[in-house]
Parts: sequence; structure tokens; C-alpha cells
Amino acid sequence: MSVAITADKVVKRYGDLTIIPQLTQNIRNGEFFTLLGPSGCGKTTLLRMIAGFNSIEGGQIRFNEQVINDIPAHKRNIGMVFQSYAIFPHLTVRENVR
Repeated sequence: MSVAITADKVVKRYGDLTIIPQLTQNIRNGEFFTLLGPSGCGKTTLLRMIAGFNSIEGGQIRFNEQVINDIPAHKRNIGMVFQSYAIFPHLTVRENVR
């Protein structure tokens, strides 16, 4: 199932450090979307917020029109592949995925 994802003035802070300052972004239903940026700019943090693994200090994240800020991760019906280098270099991509 495909949904529109909206980040409306989303804020993420760790103590006094603001990682994501009022991000607003709309990803349309079925749209192919890529996050690109340097290490430490907040890409993974944003994905973790959408998936429900990180708190949201301000703004709203919506799936279609439903605000999901307070919905626990296991009830969001979204998948996430964690960033990891735990692959086997002697295997092909297909073999690693399998």
C-alpha cells in the first residue's frame, strides 16, 4: 500500500542541539523519493522519526491525512532497513539479500 507522507514543520532536538529545524516536505502517494546529504545532516534521524523509532519535538508527520506522531512504531505499517555494513563481501548482492 502506498501513502503520501507529509512532514510539517518537523523538529528534532538532542538536548540543546537542533538536528532538524522545522522541516516541511511532502512526498506524494507513489512518488519515488530520495534523501541525499552529507553524513550527520539528519537523513537517518528523519527516517527513524517517520518509522516511529525517534521522538518528534515539534511539528507533525502524517501518512495521508492521519497524524502519526503518537502512533507507536509497531502500529505504523512501515518498514525500515537499518543502515549497516553487516554484509558478506564474498557473496553477491542477491545472495546477501537472501
